[in-house]
Amino acid sequence: MAELLIPRVEQRDIQAPILTAEGTTIVLQRHEAYQRDKAAQNAGSITEFGAYDTDLAFFDALLAQENTDGPHAMMLFVSSDTQYASGGYRSMETTDLAQLAAIAALQERGIDPAERIINIHPAFTTHTFAPMGTAVRPLPGLREPHLFGAAAEEYLRHLLQKYGDSETGDLTTAAWKAHEADAERTVREQTGAEGVHDIIGRTKASVALLQRYAHLFHTHNKGAHLVIWAGTHYDTISPLVKDATNTPLETFLPVDYGGGVVIELSPTNQEMTLNANRQTVALHLGARAVTSNPG
Repeated sequence: MAELLIPRVEQRDIQAPILTAEGTTIVLQRHEAYQRDKAAQNAGSITEFGAYDTDLAFFDALLAQENTDGPHAMMLFVSSDTQYASGGYRSMETTDLAQLAAIAALQERGIDPAERIINIHPAFTTHTFAPMGTAVRPLPGLREPHLFGAAAEEYLRHLLQKYGDSETGDLTTAAWKAHEADAERTVREQTGAEGVHDIIGRTKASVALLQRYAHLFHTHNKGAHLVIWAGTHYDTISPLVKDATNTPLETFLPVDYGGGVVIELSPTNQEMTLNANRQTVALHLGARAVTSNPG
């Protein structure tokens, strides 16, 4: 098998960009490790906080480039609002951690975070996430696969019967692998469940939505470099990377907890690249993504 251009997505892949006026950087970050025991009091909440150091290094490196005559950084924090087992919101919690890192980096330099973070800036209006009381804006298009809703019950039942763990009743690694490879496509399409191509389309539509936001932001805020930090899941990042690098979808491409990719938009808002594993590839969203509404 040929060596993959991007064989794995890690925490260290989240590297600060070169600060440019009217430039835009979108960070897609997988949530941290979390409590998977559905009976636990903290089910669904993150149990590791190692990504904070990576996040802080990112914002430190970003802000270190600022000077009185050059561009300055502005930040927006958005996230999947997927809830786990009626418990915690692992992506939202991880993104909130990144926002705390940005606040710390700004305060270290004597900068009021409310002047730079759009979520808490008095001149901007963004939706907060009431269940957590955080200023991070929920973005439904970045949610985990839609496998646990009513629309996917038959497909999920099929996966559980064929690949499920008979003792726990949970999906096994084999089940997720089959889903990612769309090995049960016939059943999935018959039941109307979301497949890997749907997830790629939804993720691209979310990136396109953020691209449109960036265009409007730069129209009214000259001289700023916009960083949009977006919390999401393995199930959105891995297929997107495979699509961008022409990697077969049945190939396992791991994404570490707290790891992610950095998407760069040129100041003209036309060219887009995806950066991970010290590699840079073009990212093409396509006409459907640009015109879709991911929620």
